[in-house]
Amino acid sequence: MLASRQLLGVARSRAVGSAAKGLRCMATVTDSPLDRKVRQNNWEENNFINYKKMSENLAVVRARLNRPLTFAEKILYSHLDDPHGQEIERGVSYLRLRPDRVACQDATAQMAILQFMSAGMPSVANPTTVHCDHLIEAQIGGAKDLARAININKEVYDFLASACAKYNIGFWKPGSGIIHQILLENYAFPGGLLIGTDSHTPNAGGLGMAAIGVGGADAVDVMANLPWELKAPKVIGVKLTGQMSGWTAPKDIILKVADILTVKGGTGAIVEYHGPGTETVSATGMATICNMGAEIGATTSLFPFNDRMYDYLAATKRSEIGDFARAYAKELREDQGAEYDQLIEINLSELEPHINGPFTPDLATPISKFAETAKKNGWPDELKVGLIGSCTNSSYEDMSRAASIARDALNHGLKAKSLFTVTPGSEQVRATIARDGQLQTFEEFGGVVLANACGPCIGQWDRQDVKKGEANSILSSYNRNFTGRNDGNPATHSFVTSPDLVVALSIAGTLSFNPLTDKLKDKDGNEFLLAPPTGNALPERGYDPGENTYQAPPADRASVQVQVSPSSDRLQVLSPFQPWDGKDALDMPILIKAKGKTTTDHISMAGPWLKYRGHLDNISNNMLIGAINEANGEANKVKNATTGEFDAVPAVARDYKAKGIKWVVIGDWNYGEGSSREHAALEPRHLGGLAIITRSFARIHETNLKKQGMLPLTFADPADYDKIKPEDRIDLQCTGLAVGKPLTMVVHPKEGKPFEVQLLHTFNEPQIEWFKNGSALNTMAKANK
Repeated sequence: MLASRQLLGVARSRAVGSAAKGLRCMATVTDSPLDRKVRQNNWEENNFINYKKMSENLAVVRARLNRPLTFAEKILYSHLDDPHGQEIERGVSYLRLRPDRVACQDATAQMAILQFMSAGMPSVANPTTVHCDHLIEAQIGGAKDLARAININKEVYDFLASACAKYNIGFWKPGSGIIHQILLENYAFPGGLLIGTDSHTPNAGGLGMAAIGVGGADAVDVMANLPWELKAPKVIGVKLTGQMSGWTAPKDIILKVADILTVKGGTGAIVEYHGPGTETVSATGMATICNMGAEIGATTSLFPFNDRMYDYLAATKRSEIGDFARAYAKELREDQGAEYDQLIEINLSELEPHINGPFTPDLATPISKFAETAKKNGWPDELKVGLIGSCTNSSYEDMSRAASIARDALNHGLKAKSLFTVTPGSEQVRATIARDGQLQTFEEFGGVVLANACGPCIGQWDRQDVKKGEANSILSSYNRNFTGRNDGNPATHSFVTSPDLVVALSIAGTLSFNPLTDKLKDKDGNEFLLAPPTGNALPERGYDPGENTYQAPPADRASVQVQVSPSSDRLQVLSPFQPWDGKDALDMPILIKAKGKTTTDHISMAGPWLKYRGHLDNISNNMLIGAINEANGEANKVKNATTGEFDAVPAVARDYKAKGIKWVVIGDWNYGEGSSREHAALEPRHLGGLAIITRSFARIHETNLKKQGMLPLTFADPADYDKIKPEDRIDLQCTGLAVGKPLTMVVHPKEGKPFEVQLLHTFNEPQIEWFKNGSALNTMAKANK
């Protein structure tokens, strides 16, 4: 039915166009509905959606592959740099792609722009935006927190604003909102390909866009007009049937998928949702699901184009894009008969609300079993804080559903027992819910409205209600809940769920409350059951844009000066890394043998360290300070092989570097999971590391390491991890690095005979050049000479 309506709409629009001109003519090639100039967004005059080129590329690939394609494949293959000659095999080939856009958040944009500046180009070659959302600390409330952040971070904001003006980049000022929400509201379009320097970039999948999180060096490639390289992902299909009702929300779909696939089950794959159930989810609900796909390691997540997306495009003043997408709708979904590498089926009519955590986003518990599970595991029952919002769940629909629950409680004379915070995802959402009354409801409910920024979701939270080390529970509608992630307290039990359940449990103030079955007592002592949440997917009166927080690049950019003070402790112009010396690396110490989960938060913490994201030497003082040393079970305490003394990890690395000693890190499974932050790769490179050797890597981190000229290597036999001891010495036969061939490591135990271990890698020929030249950036500069 949908496809019929779309085709009818296309035919009607073409007929009306011809009639208006008084012409009757046969269709020609140039009369194609794809042969139009439709702008990508309302901010940029000369950037257009090129469905015609995508269609042509797809025709070439179809003729070569001669099989039905998934939607994920269609987007990637329609953006191939060389559709005629590109090798295409899922999970094997390296695709060279031409993304439509680049987006950077302020914490990662600093290093990306510093790297771009060293490439010596006058302007970015592809549409790029920078979004200021990471450096605003949640403390007392939105307006005051924003003012304080603008004052504290003035130097960084001035640098970013001036660099954006200089290099033709759109700049979204502090207070605009979270990058992913701004992209959804302004830049995402069906069938497009976007890369962003944040792991939750896949949020734009809610509008049928393949939006992929990358490190800053990848962004620099696209900004400099080089093809972007991605290992051809496998495709995991999630078939949705039925329809959600009551307390079940879109968030529960991804919480369930995370339970099934785990934090590493999506690695190397795109998760593609399909089936009749997709028609029943709002565009912002689909965005929520795609956003949190980062927690299962997925390259990105996607939904097929449908009427819900069209409605959202129209509501955000982009109906022309919606009409254009309808003309291309056949290619904005999977082909009939398309095959998936793995298939998951979820009946939405049977899906129960879930709560995931603590300490990992894939530990899922249905609400009917949560109280019992919490009690059995000894999780602190008192709910200290409930937090709604973030890039994952701050849409108008989320806020209106949550406000309906809060209003129901208020009507019964109840407020939040727990501390309660609200983080609007964008200035547009904030202004709209202020106009429509939801914000007032949250304030009456006892909520503190925070700035339109990341805040507690990324550790930007000056939390005062508990002491560090005090066990407690918090519940949020965020996406990530690793140890210490939100508040820096390793004893905080952080759980993620829908905004609906956050509000409900905040009313009860306890983890053991199930709003589907448990009653509350109103102000008169009478029992009542909370009504299921209700809310509109889109505001009936349209969106209120709020304050204009966008800075367009000036027409004349030649006179703009980029502001970087040579004495700054927050910004540092980069110097190129040294190229490989062409020799095998012998007798290297192991800086640390990391045990268990080692996320990018463990490798390069956020929170207070965010202020140094533009100063590589200063931020390197946080390198691996959260990783657990197998030798003693402690964090940030390793033995210096040259002195025998124990010291902080960065201090030992600096000492090795000063003495000209290369070093390696030994890591466990899924090393580097979490965010896209390339600082986790830049820091070990800056402090003299040569290789990171693990059981397995998260995708983005492995690529980031390669980009910086390091060797990400994995044990051919994962059991060999257990054979390595922290005080062993390592020989690495770097001269043997070749495509598809294992690398030999010789281990010299403190006691006993040396033994060999085979290591695997995923380097291709161009990536080996990155290692030889010292980094991908060095390789780019060498090519431009």
